[in-house]
Amino acid sequence: MPVVTLYLARHGQTAANAAGVLQGSSLNGELNERGLRQAEALAQGLKDTPIDRIYASELRRAIQTAEKCQVLHPTAPLTKDARLNEISWGIIDGTDFKKAKPIMTPVTEQWKAGDFDARIENGESAHEFQQRILSATVGILNDCIDNGDSRVLVCAHGRWIRVFVATVIMRDLSAMHELPPHTNCSYHEVRVNLDGRASDLDNLVFEPVRMNVHDHLVGLRADC
Repeated sequence: MPVVTLYLARHGQTAANAAGVLQGSSLNGELNERGLRQAEALAQGLKDTPIDRIYASELRRAIQTAEKCQVLHPTAPLTKDARLNEISWGIIDGTDFKKAKPIMTPVTEQWKAGDFDARIENGESAHEFQQRILSATVGILNDCIDNGDSRVLVCAHGRWIRVFVATVIMRDLSAMHELPPHTNCSYHEVRVNLDGRASDLDNLVFEPVRMNVHDHLVGLRADC
């Protein structure tokens, strides 16, 4: 039975992060100076870890983070996948958190109560987002089977990683609200045993090995 280890990393800081702006899938800014240094620190933190392949969302902040890591893992191909993009917050994407809160909070409260079809206007529901994440996860794991990969780095986004953990580890989507903040360029190490194809995630066990690893970010952490 093949064992795959996933390293799920959040991208480095952007100007929107630093300014307290809600940054969903429609914002495509680049890493700021701090974010570039965080990405370089992530690369250093993983330099002695064998990485067979690197995945990133199609948003620049994740791609830049992945590219910094690829410098120290030059044999690892980089695959970009839109299914790894952050959630769409619809009409409040790009809005200051304080201004977005009156619109955002009623929807997130509905999610906490189990109404995962609730959405902000023009945005994704929690259920739609979850299905996109599951599709990406199946694709990555099947790639691992096809390519013989055992260790892959996934450069994604804060809400993406929260929903992944809540879904495949905690098995409770509403638990995404209970998880602590995921620092820019921190990562989770998750192990999964594969038997055949990965299409039935319900029968796979995702084992958290290390969560929110950030010791490589000395002097660079920013919880935003």
